[in-house]
Amino acid sequence: MRACHHCHTPIDAMTGIGYSTLCPTCSKSLHSCVNCRFYSPGIYHDCLEGVEEYIEDKMEANYCDSFMLGEDSKEEAKRKEQAKARAEAFFNF
Repeated sequence: MRACHHCHTPIDAMTGIGYSTLCPTCSKSLHSCVNCRFYSPGIYHDCLEGVEEYIEDKMEANYCDSFMLGEDSKEEAKRKEQAKARAEAFFNF
């Protein structure tokens, strides 16, 4: 489910996210790197889209054209852990 990175409030997928769109619960900017589905710390500019312009503050609003609201980080981590456990169980004799 798409959600705010800061407070994990679910965000409707049909909601348009612009530069000034704020989370209805915590009032943090939704159009920020940490809320983007392409945010991936550790790779070039921390972005899977390979953007050329470096964005220093990943928590603040930005004008990136590649932005797409991502999944809730807690749910994503839970899914990854479950997938890893299933894979380990499958290959464990």
